Amino acid sequence: MSHPAFLATAGRSPSSELAASDEEKAATLPKEEGESSSAPSLVVARDEIVSENKGPFVRLSKYLKTVGVETRSLERVPEDQREQMFFWFSVNFSFSCCATGFLGSLYYTLDYHTSLAVIYCGVALGCCVSATMATIGPKTGLRTMAAARFAGGWPGTAFMSLLNAICQICYGVSTAIAGAQALRAIHGCSLAVGIVVLTLVVYLLALWGFKLVHYWERWAWIGCLIIYFIVFGLGSKGDYDVHRLTESMDTGKALRGDVLSFFGIMFSVGSGWTSIAADYNMSLPVDTPAWLTWGSSFIGMYIPITFTCTLSATFLALSKSDYVQAFEEGSLGGVVGHILTTNVSGATANFGRFLLVLLAFSTVSANVPNLYSGALCVQSIHPWLMRIPRVFFVTLCAIIILVCALVGREHLSEIVGNFSAILAYYTAFLASIVFIEIFWFRRKNGPLGRETNWDDVTDYSKLPVGVACVASIACTIGVVVPSMAATWYVGPIAKAVTMPDSEYGGDLGFEVSAGVSIITYTLFRYAEIWYFKR
Repeated sequence: MSHPAFLATAGRSPSSELAASDEEKAATLPKEEGESSSAPSLVVARDEIVSENKGPFVRLSKYLKTVGVETRSLERVPEDQREQMFFWFSVNFSFSCCATGFLGSLYYTLDYHTSLAVIYCGVALGCCVSATMATIGPKTGLRTMAAARFAGGWPGTAFMSLLNAICQICYGVSTAIAGAQALRAIHGCSLAVGIVVLTLVVYLLALWGFKLVHYWERWAWIGCLIIYFIVFGLGSKGDYDVHRLTESMDTGKALRGDVLSFFGIMFSVGSGWTSIAADYNMSLPVDTPAWLTWGSSFIGMYIPITFTCTLSATFLALSKSDYVQAFEEGSLGGVVGHILTTNVSGATANFGRFLLVLLAFSTVSANVPNLYSGALCVQSIHPWLMRIPRVFFVTLCAIIILVCALVGREHLSEIVGNFSAILAYYTAFLASIVFIEIFWFRRKNGPLGRETNWDDVTDYSKLPVGVACVASIACTIGVVVPSMAATWYVGPIAKAVTMPDSEYGGDLGFEVSAGVSIITYTLFRYAEIWYFKR
């Protein structure tokens, strides 16, 4: 089955729009508060940025467009330029998605069956959040961070965009390391070499925009699915023992803390796409049924994530000593390489190495959107940054990912575990704030008392001041910190969940983040509307 919402495009292209002059188009763009009519302004016209003949980047933007590099940044996508797309299966069948399922047994002493129960429930809740955010794309024609402007104005969106850019870079780092591990398992090549090669491929694909990305995504997931079935089957030679860790599993309050902490990680795996979900659905027609976008996005996320996490959890059920050793020495790539190339004939071993190469490059499917959307998030921090071609920010993010991946290349599990927990806190308050704004305050006949013009995304005089958003985030962070349980810090509220049985605590971060942000943003937003009338 294909996904996420596989619908035909609107396909309208009025010739009058194409014939309009640059000056006529620029005149239609809402200006920022205090901006003079002579200030350079950006508009969308047939998938490119059109500006007045001023500014240092105009010629460069037009040149990049001629060679196929996408130049659109955060502007709204007109309905007649939205197109069919395939996305979620491929990014979530990536080899890097196998790096979380085994954390339940590796770090939290959970046995196989308990890990699966947490995986299926946590991922389901997270995917519900991401799928709901995906429906905002067709509704508004905006990327997630652009839609967030209608809740946070400039200051709130700038802060969320900064956090989102950091999250995309962290994802990019863990994905690059996972792919490099697969390459190292082939002939023991250096992790550093694998990271450089994979990051370069991702960088080149990200430059050519989401059209090329979606073309790749249509088919890449099929090969990954076939390989995973092969890995699962050959792994039986390592003697799966689903009860191997049952006796060592924690009990009582300690078990409660383990489940809560691992649940938060699995929630983040499903909700991790929240911050960019609308980016890859904004191309759908505005009249696309919300249930279809939601359902296809949920299925496109939930099935591959639970599949890869289930496969990952089985690696900790392997009982033969050589398989256990392969995981301990080589982590994810080591055990998969051992399964595909050990205890098989020469020709089969060579085929296994070929499959490892394919798995390594499957991480491209997951890392292209990380790099692509990370660059867009940097642009959304300040309106002036939209005037700079996206290629600069893609290059900057690629360099940061490359450097960080090289530095942390031997610590994949630690990076994934710590990052996933923090990601859950962020996506919880991001989703809460945006959902309340879009579906409550900006609903028809809602508290704002008027219908929202989504083209106002570039006009800060018509957007919220952002006081409510910033105040809500500040309150949320203040309560989340004592509720979090990570390897490097356990807050007093989290510790109270497991004491006196365990001092490691139970992570309540994302639950507290969602609850506090819903309450505080609603109250602050009503006050903001009353005072500022917008």
